[in-house]
Amino acid sequence: MKKKYCIVGLGSRGIGMFLIPLVRDYADVAEVTGLCDINWRRLEVAKQRAGIDVPTFTDFDEMLRSVECDAVIVATKDSTHHHFIIKALEAGKDAITEKPMTVDDEKCRAILAAEAKSSGRVRVTFNYRFAPYMTRVKELLKEGVIGRVLSVDFAWYLDTIHGADYYRRWHRRKENSGGLFVHKATHHFDLINWWLDQEPVRVYASGSRNFYGPTREERGERCLTCQYKETCEFYVDLSASEEGRSLYLEAESVDGYWRDGCVFSPEIDIEDTMGAIVNYSGGAQLNYSLHSFMPFEGWRVAFNGTKGRLEAGIAERYFIEERPRLSERAKVGRRVDPWRAAQGDIEVKSEEEIRIYPLFGGVKTIKVPHGGSGHGGGDVRLRDMLFRGGVPDPLNHLAGSRAGAMSILTGVAANRSMALGRPVMIEELLQDETAQVGA
Repeated sequence: MKKKYCIVGLGSRGIGMFLIPLVRDYADVAEVTGLCDINWRRLEVAKQRAGIDVPTFTDFDEMLRSVECDAVIVATKDSTHHHFIIKALEAGKDAITEKPMTVDDEKCRAILAAEAKSSGRVRVTFNYRFAPYMTRVKELLKEGVIGRVLSVDFAWYLDTIHGADYYRRWHRRKENSGGLFVHKATHHFDLINWWLDQEPVRVYASGSRNFYGPTREERGERCLTCQYKETCEFYVDLSASEEGRSLYLEAESVDGYWRDGCVFSPEIDIEDTMGAIVNYSGGAQLNYSLHSFMPFEGWRVAFNGTKGRLEAGIAERYFIEERPRLSERAKVGRRVDPWRAAQGDIEVKSEEEIRIYPLFGGVKTIKVPHGGSGHGGGDVRLRDMLFRGGVPDPLNHLAGSRAGAMSILTGVAANRSMALGRPVMIEELLQDETAQVGA
């Protein structure tokens, strides 16, 4: 019997990650029975792009009352995730939510409490876990190739395409996204939690807004109407793509949402430069940093253990040619190492490396073929486990509410640490309402 799914939130992620694949790749095991969004135009675009005709709703409660549904997929604005997750759980349905599970500790506790009372369960779509490269790191650590992990150095770099985009959209307000310590770093903290098989205990963080926000006088409200669009290197033209036109530009009249806000707006209150020290239940310490205005995109991690060191990392994108205007950055190297590209080597890598340094000398290099598109091949593997079922999961790839809580609470603790100027204990955020459910 096919499992029935409703989707709430039909932006680019709700359509591309869930709706279209469900219809195209999982029709033998899954059926989409309802779609919900506050914007009726996006609902029409979603049905057209997926090639289906199903009931659509602008009222979530009405959808739950009106159609059969076994699980609700939540792909709305981060600060509203808890509302739909809890409503689904109260109706006895499973909830599959985009990361982050929610944006603050109060909403997190409410989700855990609702799940404890429900026959439904929460799944958080941490797709990075599923990428073959990330999985190989997990396997090596689990095998004990560097012994007991004592410390981790983890740096993530967002470029002036991807990174800048968080300052154009609703993410720019911490009340909506929790800032990048929650919205973006939830991926990263979850990876560390999963890799180490430990939970965070204590977080001490600092951060600032140095690059985006009101750092220049030549700015407007949005790109569409900006008088500096001919000279601004961050200008983006929504009309240049079908998705930009149909999902956002032509839908503005319904809900007033702009997808091309100025990245130098005084409204922006999230940080762009962040660092945190996280202590873990098994004794490991994480030194983490996130920068969102880099000339390239990628990440590096190093695990230091009792038997040696493991290094990993991926260069995801690099501007091969210097073109200052965003709209003219046509020549972009994906999977091009920026350090090598600077020497003239722009070969696209078909595989990635993991390096292991034994404590007393030598090095071993392990090659991992590139996993494919969509978070390093993680998206399709995640969907298979979610929607097909029966897929073996010996490494606990599929994340539940506890994993969702531990990742976002690390970021929430970082936000609180910045505000208070002191370390914050995760237990402070869980208080007495901890629900020991989920995986």
